[in-house]
Amino acid sequence: MLFHRIAEPVDVLVAFRENRPEPMMFRWGNRHYQVRRVNTIYSEQQQTGKKITFSVSDDRDIFRLSFRSDTM
Repeated sequence: MLFHRIAEPVDVLVAFRENRPEPMMFRWGNRHYQVRRVNTIYSEQQQTGKKITFSVSDDRDIFRLSFRSDTM
């Protein structure tokens, strides 16, 4: 398995289910990715706000998306 850390902003379409955010689709560069599965969700409190990290997968790859409440 090959992992790459790429710290780039992405646009994410999110649904709120039972008061929890759930990524549905995201755009990275010029490509759109349909989230087929949310593998894990975890959050951590940081000094400046909350950080929520999602491990998601499409039909081929696994991605980790992070949301920081202080910077949106």
